[in-house]
Parts: sequence; C-alpha cells; structure tokens
Amino acid sequence: MSTKLRAGIVGAGLIAVKKHMPAFRKQRGRVFLAAVCDLNEEAAREAASTFRIPGVYTDLFEMLAQEDLDLLDICTPPSTHARLAVEAMKHGCHVLIEKPMALSVADCDRIVSASKEFGAKVCVVHSDLFYWPFMKAREVMEQGRLGSFRGMRIFLSTPTDYMTSDGDHWVHKLPGDVIAETGPHVVYLSLPFIGPIREVTVNAMKLMSYPWSPFEDYRIDLIGDRGMSSVTLSYATNQWMARVDILGSEGTLILDLEGLTFVKYRRHDLTSLPVALSLLGEAGQIVGSLLSNATRSIAGRLGTTQEMVLSQFLDSIRADTESPVPAEQGREVVRVTNMILERLDDSSRAPL
Repeated sequence: MSTKLRAGIVGAGLIAVKKHMPAFRKQRGRVFLAAVCDLNEEAAREAASTFRIPGVYTDLFEMLAQEDLDLLDICTPPSTHARLAVEAMKHGCHVLIEKPMALSVADCDRIVSASKEFGAKVCVVHSDLFYWPFMKAREVMEQGRLGSFRGMRIFLSTPTDYMTSDGDHWVHKLPGDVIAETGPHVVYLSLPFIGPIREVTVNAMKLMSYPWSPFEDYRIDLIGDRGMSSVTLSYATNQWMARVDILGSEGTLILDLEGLTFVKYRRHDLTSLPVALSLLGEAGQIVGSLLSNATRSIAGRLGTTQEMVLSQFLDSIRADTESPVPAEQGREVVRVTNMILERLDDSSRAPL
C-alpha cells in the first residue's frame, strides 16, 4: 500500500459535493481522491473540476478496472448500494457507504458477507454519531456520571422546502418517503443507549397539502433492551432542529447537535434558589460550549461529521482495526428502519 490511500467516489450529487468531497480534501495528506464516477457525465466533470479529481467515469466497472483504488466512497441512491459495494470489494477496495447502508436486510447481508469473503472493511456514514456533544454524552453515560440510563428523546425538524415541498425530490421515490431518509438517523442515535431494539410504535399525521407527501409529522417510540427512545420528526416548519435529551437517574443531558452545545441539567429541588442556580449553571454551560466552538473554528479544528467519519475510517484501514461504523451496525439500523416503515404502513391502513 502506498503512502497515501487511493480513493474513488461513485455519485456526484449533493451529498457527495457538499459533504464527502470536502472531507477528502481535508484529508488529502492521507488519501488521494483519484476518480469520480456518475451516470451524469456533466455532473462528474463539474465535481472533478471543482475538487481537482483527475479521473472521470460514467461506468463504475470501468473505473474499478482502470484505477488502482484502495477505497470506494458510495454516494448513490440506497437501492444501488449493495451491488456497487460488493463489486468494489471484489476489486480489493474498502468501502465507505452513505446511509442507509441498503434498503433491505437481505442487501445488507450481501455487503456483510462480501466484507468477510474479501477481507474488506466497510464504514457506514452514520454521521450524527460524530457530533462532539453526542460523543461526550456517550462517554458521560458509559462512565455512570449521571447515574443509570433511564430513557431518551430525539427531536428532529427538517424544513419543508428541503425535501417535502419538492415533488421531484428523489426521497419521494423511497419506501416510506421522507421517513426512509431521516429514520436511520434516529435509529443509530438511539442504539448506543437503549440496546437492541425489539419493538416499534409509530403515529403519523398529514398537515400539508402536497399530494406526494403521505405525512409531515411523526411520533415514534423505539423500545430496546435497556430503555426507550421517543422520537419526534417534523417536516412541516421552516426550521432545522436536532436535539437529543438523555435522562439519567441523577440528571439529564440536553444536546443541540447543530448548535454543538452540551448541557448537564439537574433539578433535584424546585424551590426558587436551586432553580435559579440551575438556570445560571445551564446558561454558563451553553456560553462555554459556544466559546469552545469558536476556539475550535479559529484553530481549524471544527470539522464536519463527515470529516470525522472519514478520518476514523482511514485510521482503521491503516491500523487494521474495527471500522468506526461497521457493516453489522449498518444492517441493524436498516432492520429497525424497516420495522418503522412496516408499523407506519400498518397504521395508515387502520380504520379511523
């Protein structure tokens, strides 16, 4: 293996151009993005020009045959992931795959089997796991610093004009519509805390008039071996929100993933002075998070979550250690996401 790993990327759409290619550029000291492939040659050439990628292809098989790649990054629609991943591993590539890893457990099993057969590492881009407040929350709870885990809540809001109001958006072709795109996020954020998920309940409501959108408001309960995660997903506002609350027996963690804030919340006494002191402490933690983020930004260390996923995956390839998000985790997220889609389908058929 050369000093730098050689990588290719298949798919030159929004997520590749806005997130993945900039992440490769940040890691250019360790990996060389040698080629890009897309059925849309114009999109591939435009991306190649922007990011100075020398190889441009419209056929993955040709790219794999012509380029000596160590790593393939898959940013195509999820229905294509299994076929492309298996082919890449046959050609000796490790594989980075956008979420969801696939649309079916059977396709996930194909990827897992190929990984074992060809000795290739797989990393699924469960990017929200790499927000620093979430990583810190895992550390705090694993060390028992807020007592025992007692439950969690996730609130995600995606602006209507991002996907919902666009009838031509690719997400409307997925089973379950927008929930198939966002659902994996809430599953993989819940799994580290509640353990294997055994049961799912879903309620959904239609609030808007778009005929291609079945629902715009969802309530989901994920029931695991170690607790429950209650989820709200909204697509009916003009706001972004990604908040996670984690309840411990001795306190609560309040995480704003997009704002990069981490607050320990304790209210053991509801009289005036303890509440006031609690509020001051919480405000101080928010200010501290903002100052810390500003310092990281000035120092150039406030990277995207995609950068962190890629960096850790490169580390695992070099050191021959476990992938930061191995294929088995990707499979579990797809299994539970499909449970959500099944419950959603059942509830939509139920008589009023």
